[in-house]
Amino acid sequence: MGVSGSELEALKEVKEEGGRTTIQAVSRKMRIDTNYARLLCTSLARADYLDLLASGILVLTPKGKRELEGRKGEQRLG
Repeated sequence: MGVSGSELEALKEVKEEGGRTTIQAVSRKMRIDTNYARLLCTSLARADYLDLLASGILVLTPKGKRELEGRKGEQRLG
């Protein structure tokens, strides 16, 4: 199944930060409430698109990278 539009945007923000960032940084970059960013990132972590470390750092997983790469291909085709 893939990720929703907002989840995809959050994944892109993590990638733009070098594949490693915080929920607060995602919230700022997306201009959304921190609680909503936490909800998005937690959902992505449960689905293994992100790793949420005990320190609060988000790390893009190989599955997350593949999702972003797959979406790039869709944009080129469409």
